[in-house]
Amino acid sequence: MKKASRFNKHTRGQLSNENDPYLPPKGKGLPSVSLCKDCTAVYQNKKWFLDPKLYEKKKAMKTVNWVTCPACKKIKENVPGGIVKLKGDFLKEHKQEIMNLIRHEDERSKTYNPLKRIMKIQEKNNEIEIHTTTGTLAQRIGSILFKAYDGEVEYKKHENMKFIRVEWRR
Repeated sequence: MKKASRFNKHTRGQLSNENDPYLPPKGKGLPSVSLCKDCTAVYQNKKWFLDPKLYEKKKAMKTVNWVTCPACKKIKENVPGGIVKLKGDFLKEHKQEIMNLIRHEDERSKTYNPLKRIMKIQEKNNEIEIHTTTGTLAQRIGSILFKAYDGEVEYKKHENMKFIRVEWRR
């Protein structure tokens, strides 16, 4: 029997990046081209993206604006935007398969926006905890696990609307 997803109906799709101190204020950005010194992300036209060829070309220039991107700052300061907790007997039996799905989602997410990524993965007491740089990625991981494996997923949004806890179990 398939269990329904449990979530706060006011949570899904309502996470906000407004007032995120790690992002530049609206209308303002970094100089025309900036490079992250930690992850090789490129900032151009007020957008972060991964482009290895452009990164190599720009880093060879004499005047490079080296910065630390918002995702790398969050990782260094250990400030997650979301935490996903995985539990249950099904997890023990299918751990590698589940982790492959999560890593694939992390890679897919980074191709669209390198600021959305997994910060760290910790295992303790037959549970896995995943810290993400954004709440939307944590929410997405919960959603793909539910779609792939059923079970139960619960979303708990923090009052500031930028942080979310997601718990999936089966």
